[in-house]
Amino acid sequence: MPGFYLPSENEFDPSTDDFVAPFICKERRYRHFDLPLRDIERNISIDFSREVRPHRFLPLLGFTEEKRRIKKIGRKAALQSIKKRAIRYASHNDAAYLQAYSAYLSTYYEHALKNDGLSECILAYRKDGGTNIHHAKALFDEIRSRRDCFVVALDISGFFDSLEHSRLRDEIARLLDVGRLTGHDATVWKNVTRYSWVETTDLDLILGRRRNRGGRICSPSDFADHVRGRKSGLIRTHDLPYGIPQGTPISGLYANIFLRSFDQKLKSLCDRHYGSYRRYSDDIAIILPLDATVRYEVAEVVEKMLADVGLALSIDKSESAEFRDGRLASEKPIQYLGFTFDGKETLIRQSSLDAYRGKMRRGIHAKLIAASRKRIPSPEVFKRQSLSRYTHLGKRRNFLRYAYRAADIIGSDGIRQQVKRHPTWFKRAWERGVVRVYGDVVISPSVGQS
Repeated sequence: MPGFYLPSENEFDPSTDDFVAPFICKERRYRHFDLPLRDIERNISIDFSREVRPHRFLPLLGFTEEKRRIKKIGRKAALQSIKKRAIRYASHNDAAYLQAYSAYLSTYYEHALKNDGLSECILAYRKDGGTNIHHAKALFDEIRSRRDCFVVALDISGFFDSLEHSRLRDEIARLLDVGRLTGHDATVWKNVTRYSWVETTDLDLILGRRRNRGGRICSPSDFADHVRGRKSGLIRTHDLPYGIPQGTPISGLYANIFLRSFDQKLKSLCDRHYGSYRRYSDDIAIILPLDATVRYEVAEVVEKMLADVGLALSIDKSESAEFRDGRLASEKPIQYLGFTFDGKETLIRQSSLDAYRGKMRRGIHAKLIAASRKRIPSPEVFKRQSLSRYTHLGKRRNFLRYAYRAADIIGSDGIRQQVKRHPTWFKRAWERGVVRVYGDVVISPSVGQS
């Protein structure tokens, strides 16, 4: 991912994603087709009850985020795949507008959740909603308190990419209690469903990555000539009848509104069987008593409910576990929101640890390649930036700080044990990187030196 876009360190805490918490008027430092806004410009006030002049949107900027997924087979072998996710994010002025509109629309949604009895069930994309750590802990605490229960964790496949536009429109209209969308409601829906965007790779190819931008991703003249150019413009249009972009301040709220009818039906089903239901974005968790007749068929029931709204389950991500007297009575522990729970101990998923170590190795390798091209000798390559990204020495959010935070919130010594050897992992990754890039055999200093 190009360096002037969103910081990759934030990926470990979903609450920091731009489209998760649109209620905080945050400063956005990324480059776009317009300039970053001043504080007074970000805190805009709009009367969304009427629309005097429709808001004019700039194209979104887009890139494809790639994540390597590792699945161990036995002790040594690993199956590796690459998961691609298209990210589209709005200009500074558009983001401020969408943020203000999202705060306005969320008042209707929060009122609906209260009336539907779903306030405790819908966890993501809400003000003061907490993080995935808190919600995982709440699920595991409920398992402990019930002692005898059946738990199933399900994942919706291609969530944002599969939302049908007409159904989203109808759910928004139902939320607002109107016959059809007009004004700002129609403007936002139209521009989020039939959005336009520019791939950053296209910009790099046509204008070069080191162009003189003056605080923008490209100059206004380059935007007029090349981006909006009549013959060979770079703007692409999403013309499918389904799918909304990930990365805008309204995306998460729209996704929640889309599933309102589904949430109502599934909550009603769980209530009838004295169970509980919770959903964090596309991650669903259901707890049922052991005597609930529907417990073994609940995944199929959810699959049918999702099919009714044009969505599907990720079958390979479905998890279930049985607990008796508070102890795990099935073969595998339950997995939810990046954690595993076996009735006693909560841990970070092994695949997350493997992904962190893989990212550390690739990041160190890339840094050493860049240094070698500048003819910097291996002993003179500074480690400070890499240490900040991949070890406890980092001041910004990184995986280690996320792990320590999770250990504190959940109260898990096991999580700290999982990552206690990370200085050794870093040292070995650096030494192997030096050998691969420089051909040198060196003894790396201890973590803490730069």
